[in-house]
Amino acid sequence: MIPTTPVMLGPDDLAEGRMFAHPDHVTSDRSTLCLLIRDIQRRLLHASGFVEAWEPSPEQWYRHVIIPRPEAFAGLGKLTVVGFFGRRRELVSLDVARAIQDLSTELDHRIPECTGVLSYTTHLLVDELNYANLVLLESPDVIEAWRNTAPHPAAAGAVSKEYYSFIRIYHGSIDLADMATVGAVQLERVKYWDYRSDPTWTAQRELNPQ
Repeated sequence: MIPTTPVMLGPDDLAEGRMFAHPDHVTSDRSTLCLLIRDIQRRLLHASGFVEAWEPSPEQWYRHVIIPRPEAFAGLGKLTVVGFFGRRRELVSLDVARAIQDLSTELDHRIPECTGVLSYTTHLLVDELNYANLVLLESPDVIEAWRNTAPHPAAAGAVSKEYYSFIRIYHGSIDLADMATVGAVQLERVKYWDYRSDPTWTAQRELNPQ
């Protein structure tokens, strides 16, 4: 199937019938990303090597954090921020759920191999249907390598369409010195995918400097 051309949206444009793409989500999503970045900053204060943490436990968690090389943050100026927000479908088959779990586990194992990836956080939001992921990178140049990190292309493909109803992906940045500062994330754009449509509806929103 030929991919659809993304709908281009301005900072305040509405996408009729697609509330998940409403511009009001930008503020709340940005707050969540700031929260997760402050969590990374606190962990860096005590890190002495590879960090992997599950809260509250590996068996039942709402947040999973990987910092493969804490020392890699030292001396950096501006960090690249990629934020993912996805809503899980209310009815997901057992096979799809297992496939997503297997892909997530493999990706976790591959993160240390991807030079330039500083941290990776998965966070389950309170309704237990919405997920937020935060990736901190050394520079925008690392984004392409991150996209191609196996099994990331597969996870972003057919299985995701069966697992998620829709997703939002943000690109932005933050100064290393401002990681502990509330509201310091600068968001440049957000991309949308609505997997409930056939073909998949896609859009991109350019954001005002924040």
